[in-house]
Amino acid sequence: MTPRTRRLFLGRDAYRRRRLLDATRVVTALFALAALLPPIWLPQYFSYGRGAVWLAVSWTAAILATAALHHALGRTPRPEDEDDA
Repeated sequence: MTPRTRRLFLGRDAYRRRRLLDATRVVTALFALAALLPPIWLPQYFSYGRGAVWLAVSWTAAILATAALHHALGRTPRPEDEDDA
């Protein structure tokens, strides 16, 4: 039995799929920072009402961005020989 050799370069579809997966992981952390840091830095600007609106808008933006990335991820074909490493 010969050991499976890893390819040096990925195909274009596999590369794009991996970068989209990376983007879906990073977008949640970025939007969490975008939602929480401005009220912490400028508490006088983000009163109770403005803070609630800011949180709702940033949360909605995070959901829409994640949905768009997952939609783009669903359109990319999954190669059969893609390495999971």
